[in-house]
Amino acid sequence: MALGFEEMAGPIVESEFWNMDALYMPQSHSARDIHSAYYIKEPKKAELDLKIVNKVRDAHENGIAGSKGWGYKFDLEKTKTNILRTQGTACSARMLASNNLKIPGKYFAIARCFRPDVVDATHSADFNQIEGIVVGKSLNLKHLFGLLEMFAKEVAGATEIKIVPSYFPFTEPSCELHAKHPQMGWIELGGAGIFRPELVNMLTGKDTVVIAWGLGVDRLGMFKLGIKDIRQLFSHNIDVLRSMKSV
Repeated sequence: MALGFEEMAGPIVESEFWNMDALYMPQSHSARDIHSAYYIKEPKKAELDLKIVNKVRDAHENGIAGSKGWGYKFDLEKTKTNILRTQGTACSARMLASNNLKIPGKYFAIARCFRPDVVDATHSADFNQIEGIVVGKSLNLKHLFGLLEMFAKEVAGATEIKIVPSYFPFTEPSCELHAKHPQMGWIELGGAGIFRPELVNMLTGKDTVVIAWGLGVDRLGMFKLGIKDIRQLFSHNIDVLRSMKSV
């Protein structure tokens, strides 16, 4: 808020359309697998605006912004399937397609996300993500790196950080923010990158640049609170709660 960001939002029960298709992820992508998302039994399907759905379908099938597309038959029924939101990036997709989008503009969301992950010291089946985008024609990776460094140092209190190359289907180039935990060593705080031009053009209809990131609030909290097990953040143990420092 201090940097002038406006809050954006989206539902926890989300359609595959906003969670994946609108992010230019092909419908055959492995993130659609039942092991990577929770599917909803009732209501099984979402109601969508066919105007934006058809734009996304055309981009997937035939391409946009110089791309040849994915070259497959887009499934209009599959895109309506409801899931529990797997990433805060769904909020960014909704914002980019909104009539309220400002260019230039800065937006953030604190999003509850769900993935059937193996629960351990740094993973949980449900987690909080701080999602952010900055929209503007003159943006580049250095702007993104500056924001990531600020999050790691000012929010998490990390003293050692590194930004490493990565892959996400909706950003190019893509990167990850890592910070060194005093007890656990290097931990990934989240992913980031520059949204692909196909995605941006498909949703905004404009030639602009969008830098984006999704960082784990719970992992940021592990640094700030000085704990080494993410499960302690949600503990019901009164002794653990009493020993937890406040921030």
